[in-house]
Amino acid sequence: MSQASRAGTRGFTLMEMLISLTVGITVMTAAIMLFSQGMDATWVATQKAEMQQDLRAASNLMVKDIILAGQGMQNNETGIALPNGGGALTPVYGCNQSGTCMPNGAVSYPTPPPLAGGGPPTLYPIIPGYQLGIIPPGSPTTTDIITVVYQDPVLALDCYQVTYPSAPAASPVTFTLPAVPPASCLPAGIAAAQQLLGTSVALQAGDVLLFYSGSTYAVAEVTGVAGGAGVYTVTFNGGDPLRLNQNGAGISNNLAALSTLFNTCLRNNPGNPNGVCDQNAVRLEVITYYLLNEPDPTGQTTGTPTLMRQVNGKTAIPVAENVVNLQFTYDTYNSDGTLLSGAGDGGYSLGDSYNLIRKINVVHMSIRSTLQGQRTALMATKGYQTFDFQTSISARNLSYQQRY
Repeated sequence: MSQASRAGTRGFTLMEMLISLTVGITVMTAAIMLFSQGMDATWVATQKAEMQQDLRAASNLMVKDIILAGQGMQNNETGIALPNGGGALTPVYGCNQSGTCMPNGAVSYPTPPPLAGGGPPTLYPIIPGYQLGIIPPGSPTTTDIITVVYQDPVLALDCYQVTYPSAPAASPVTFTLPAVPPASCLPAGIAAAQQLLGTSVALQAGDVLLFYSGSTYAVAEVTGVAGGAGVYTVTFNGGDPLRLNQNGAGISNNLAALSTLFNTCLRNNPGNPNGVCDQNAVRLEVITYYLLNEPDPTGQTTGTPTLMRQVNGKTAIPVAENVVNLQFTYDTYNSDGTLLSGAGDGGYSLGDSYNLIRKINVVHMSIRSTLQGQRTALMATKGYQTFDFQTSISARNLSYQQRY
């Protein structure tokens, strides 16, 4: 029997094996790198898409609120003077019913600038909050807050007849829905006046109401609501978190003045008191946007910077997480349409009143990605991605005042 050739059964040489391993490792390394780059690119694209969605939703909501500033305020050209007992009785905004306020505490309503003669705290359609916000983690910039005020466009409170007590200090105001309310009292798109309890737009503690009759105005905070079937009693007790319900010696109490006016009208016109007296009430939306470092569930002490939306004296709700900057400027104009200033404080330090604001500029509204990671030598992956939103807004109920 012949023996098989030893050369025919020989395996790979050492050199062949080294070459094969080198080629295999190179191919595997290239495949892993391509896969890793694809995953990194997908991660970055996902983060950017999420940021864009969050920023778009938040900016749309805020811009809508700013556009409506002054709508239905009745006296939006000069603002509405608020009751003021001074010190601990100075009206504030940015607090809820539990007494929890914005990160830097409650903010007092502005007074007319000293150069314009000063005056009581005033509810303006636009209230700048230049550098009244927080400094987000990792940022050297103090953020702004912004407050806008307009009439609730849904609740048909103006359809109700309003009856004031003779002693308004802590007594309830009665709202009665007529059997056939005038159609003119209904907001656009609303078919019928809503009940004030048990509905999605019901009155709640913390709501801010504006009462008006002729040129007399009063702003008060709801502290309680009772009743039903079209007849409701609403209380405006003192000690409210926003300090709007005040009555006493030396305090400018517009609600008392309005009550006196109404009762005088009742005596003079007993046959048709409601129509003659022209008593009206609407719910205002006093909306403040600010940044808050929300507690982080992972235990980080810095927390997550979050854009918050506070309505009247109710609990603030988060709008978007990881908003790391919020800055505004405001263009003020005189009656001739001449630009006076375009500053973060609305020109207040120069003597310009907030009622001269015609354009609101969102200088920076910045959002970053949710997670922070590492940077590789190939590309930036899993690091903070950022977007910055900028726009200018003309509040329609302010821009055309005395400009025809």
